[in-house]
Amino acid sequence: MKRTVILIMAGLMIMAGCRSKRMAEVEPGGYQRPGIEHDTGVTVEVDSDAKIRAVEERFSFTREEDESVHDAREFFVIIGSFREKANADRYTAEMRVKGFNPVILLSETGYHRVSVDSYLLEADARRRIMQIRSDFPEHEDTWLLIRK
Repeated sequence: MKRTVILIMAGLMIMAGCRSKRMAEVEPGGYQRPGIEHDTGVTVEVDSDAKIRAVEERFSFTREEDESVHDAREFFVIIGSFREKANADRYTAEMRVKGFNPVILLSETGYHRVSVDSYLLEADARRRIMQIRSDFPEHEDTWLLIRK
């Protein structure tokens, strides 16, 4: 009898642990965690060593002067991503205060990407991401956008 009770209690504890783990994947109110985008046909990869998320997608520049400076480059360091342009504009102002020279890109998925640097070589972009993460720990989610 004692053994049966112990087994039942152990089973309930295991089930409760599994349930709480599943619930942790969704924020309160049923929202998914920010930054997780649904399948849009966009290629996403994660660098296993440095954990740098890389996304390949098409985008356009929101300002002509930004396009003339960055158009020849293929690799963009993204420090923020917003559905609403007003939010991207506010964030861009915050990044200028920190010493960045941000540019807003409009992605094919409808997001306004805030880029703080662009490069011809992927290795240079990845080094910059690591530098930003080191110098600005609050931007540990900085990632790489590769022009499609």
